[in-house]
Order: sequence, then C-alpha cells, then structure tokens
Amino acid sequence: MPHLNPMLVPLGAALGYAFAALMLKRGTDGAGPWRVNFLTNWVQAALFSLLWLVPVEHAASVANVSHAVLSGTIFFIGQIFTFLALSRGDVSVATPVLGSKVVFVALFSAALGTERLGVATWLAVLLTAGATVLLGTGHVQGQRDAILRSLVYGFSAAALYAMTDLTQQRWVHEWGFSHYAATLFLTVAVLSLTLLPLLRGDGRKVPSESWCWTVAGACTLAVQACGVAWSIITIGATSTNVLYNSRGLWSVTLVWTIGHWFGNAERGRGRAVMVRRLVGSLLLLGAILLIAHR
Repeated sequence: MPHLNPMLVPLGAALGYAFAALMLKRGTDGAGPWRVNFLTNWVQAALFSLLWLVPVEHAASVANVSHAVLSGTIFFIGQIFTFLALSRGDVSVATPVLGSKVVFVALFSAALGTERLGVATWLAVLLTAGATVLLGTGHVQGQRDAILRSLVYGFSAAALYAMTDLTQQRWVHEWGFSHYAATLFLTVAVLSLTLLPLLRGDGRKVPSESWCWTVAGACTLAVQACGVAWSIITIGATSTNVLYNSRGLWSVTLVWTIGHWFGNAERGRGRAVMVRRLVGSLLLLGAILLIAHR
C-alpha cells in the first residue's frame, strides 16, 4: 500500500479551513460571532489536549508554561479578529488576507533585528499591497464597508498570528511542541470565558440549523488545525506555511462555485470582482513563496 505524501496534509488542511470558514460564517447568522468563537475555541482545546499524551524532552516549568500562555493569549486576540473578519466581512477576502501572516513574520523579525529585509521580502510586501488593492476594489458603496472590515480585521488577525509564530519559534524548543501547543489552546479556551457576557440572546433560542453549521465548522477547524500541527512537525514550518496558504485560493474557488450551498451570497458581487479576488489571492500566495525561499 503506497504511503500518503505528507505534502497532501497541509493542502487538505487548507481546503478544510476554507470549508470551515463557510460553515462558521453561516453559523454566525443565527448564533452570533462570539458564541461561535467560544464553541470553536473549546473544541480545538479538547482535540489538542490529546497532545498531552505525547512525551516531550523537557519537563514543565513556570517559564515554559508562561511562554505558552503568552502565545495563547496573542492567538486568542487573533481569533477574535478572525471571527470579526468572517462574520462582518467576506470569506473570499478575509481568508486570503490571513495568509499574509508569513509576510508579517518577516517584517516583525526585521523590526526585532533577528533578520534583514532583503529584495525578496520587499517584493513580497509589494505583492501584498497589490493583492490588497485587488481584493478591496470593484465594489459598490454598500459593499465597500464589508470589504474594508474584511481587510482591516483580516490583516489585524494575520499580524497577531505572526506574533504567535514568533513567540513559538523562540520558546517551543525549551519545552516541546506537543505540550506547548496543548497549553496554548487550553489558554485560548479559558480566555474564551471572557466572551460569555457578549453572547447575544438565549442559546436555547438559536436555530438548530445554526448550531449544526457551527458544530460542523468548529470540528472541521479543529481537525485541520491538527493537520497543520502534524505537518509542522513532519515537513517543517516553511513548507507547511506555503502549502497551507493555498486556503486563500480554495476560499475564493469555493465561494464562487458552491458558496450558495452554505447560504453565501458573495458570488453575487459579480464575475469581475471574483476574478480580482482570485488574482489577489494568487499574488498573496506568490508573496508567501518569496518569503519562504528568500
């Protein structure tokens, strides 16, 4: 029996993320973004708790736990901006923009003095700017507010995820990936308790259809996150990031072709707009490739 090519895992995770984004956006219509965020974070924490069973080389310490908690706190704030981008913006804009995380990692690393900004990085920044123009233009006034929210919230989330990556790269080897990741996601789940006062309405009055979409989206998001974690361990962070960020292409393609199955009306923006978004996501993927191979 042939072995599974490990490169297929981050590609599958990218497709899973695109489906999860569509399902979670549909779930927020009835459940609200904060309830969906809360449930998603706890599902991910439950699944990643299995990593406690994986042994690590170093024992837990106050420093190790504190570092993982800090990474989790930054990630939690990034999750908030992600759900704002998905619920109040467009999936086919927000998802490609989240891929700019890799560009932010390079910029933050340069700001911290750990690496220099080379020609490839500057080209990646220019490609990201061009992609932003394509993703944000070609809309009537009523749509521009939603697109602006997608861009602002999406880039904010990408910057915070980049900070999470930098803290993990700095500290994860001092403890071990499995326990560090489990603590990170447990932190995110515990911090989600702060969202409880924001939950709108009585959860018992949320339509069952919204609960179905939310649970399905949360489980899909958690499974694909495990796929990303496995890929980082197996093929490395660089290859994983490049392959995983095909999610931008997947999101535009899915929204354009079968998005209406999920109650998504973004393809109604018109063919020209969707082509711009597809080209914009390709430019972002090109920026990621430049960063990965600089």
